[in-house]
Amino acid sequence: MANKGKKKARSKKRVTQQHQSSNDFDECKYYANLGCHIANVARCRVEAMKKHPWLLGIEPFEPNDYDSEDIAHIPEVAMNDGEEDEYGDCEMSLTLTNIKDTTSILFVTVYEVDLGGADGKTLTSGWTYTTTAKNTTTQRKCTTFIVLCPPQTFVHLVTLVPNQTIGSDTERIPITSWSQIEIESDVQQWSFHPNVKDEHPHLLHFPFHGNEEEAVNEDQATKSYQCSQSENGNLTHFFHGNYHAIDFACPIGTPLYSAINGVVVEVKDDGGGGQNQNNTTSTNEECDEIIEVSGIAAMNLFHWNSIMIQSTDVETSDPLFLEYVHIQTNSCAVKVGDSVERGQFLCRSGSVGFSPEPHLHMAAYRSNGVDAATVRVKFQRINNDDTRESGLDSADAPSFLPRVGQWCNHNGLVEANSEGK
Repeated sequence: MANKGKKKARSKKRVTQQHQSSNDFDECKYYANLGCHIANVARCRVEAMKKHPWLLGIEPFEPNDYDSEDIAHIPEVAMNDGEEDEYGDCEMSLTLTNIKDTTSILFVTVYEVDLGGADGKTLTSGWTYTTTAKNTTTQRKCTTFIVLCPPQTFVHLVTLVPNQTIGSDTERIPITSWSQIEIESDVQQWSFHPNVKDEHPHLLHFPFHGNEEEAVNEDQATKSYQCSQSENGNLTHFFHGNYHAIDFACPIGTPLYSAINGVVVEVKDDGGGGQNQNNTTSTNEECDEIIEVSGIAAMNLFHWNSIMIQSTDVETSDPLFLEYVHIQTNSCAVKVGDSVERGQFLCRSGSVGFSPEPHLHMAAYRSNGVDAATVRVKFQRINNDDTRESGLDSADAPSFLPRVGQWCNHNGLVEANSEGK
């Protein structure tokens, strides 16, 4: 690799199997259609090439293959511009590297170009959006990769589709180097959950169902919502701060209700912005400050809207905090210190922050500390009408836990015949 340091001569084979397993709900395929391409190599290293057929290859990092002075200069995102063949073409490829002794999570976003996989297909791109204080919204094409990379590993990711150009509508120039392409990344050490079986006994009210006084219309009771990511999810629910979270796909502006009796302890619904167009914090009123971000850009991971409520129905020795994330900007009907009841209107759903599609992200914790780990909580079933047996939850059980791909309402798991759209 051009930017990985000078590698000593040694022949190697790349794994290039191109088979893909299928499930009733293929979470990786679901998010790939939204421009987010997932490669959980650390979870299934042996089967990774079968599960992710677009990957170019996986290669172990072996320090003896490199001159010692070069190892310190190996980048986490290595860009290979390739060498021209006799026809003047070259293959430009992208590799993610982890030369550490710990597993890394890499979020990488590539803007405004088409990328190709080992299966010969062009990967689906998605979008990211920024809205400024001058009420200007910018939409940008991008492709994002979420890679759980094991220690001492190179993940050969994708190639640049050839014969692309870059520039304005009136002046386009050929792309011959990765230096012409905007790429952003965030790399973190994977923080696994200390107790994945941790479960709080308190049951939650379904967040899309208001009480009688809060009911918006008669259709509310029959609407169901699909769980687009559940615990230990492939997109973002595989580390300690998100492990037990539940995501529900729902249109922007969907009313959200309190799942517990409690007190509001945190509110953030200013759009998750606070950056200027150069992505630096600014208080200059003349600057066109970004006030809201949405979509799949890696940097959106650091901006979001949310409400957090502390339950007043549990013992102080067994606290429970519940967070609603990605909510619509300026939609909160409550403020810090307010008491709320189950079924009381809180805010509206949105798509603020790192959000491939509009959805509600719900997560429960035993504390509101910045580095708190999640805890599993189940939803209370109001009655048994229109429920069905599915997975671990039976229709006559008092509670249910949504799994990815399943549809739910306040009665529990239901058939997907009454979408919340």
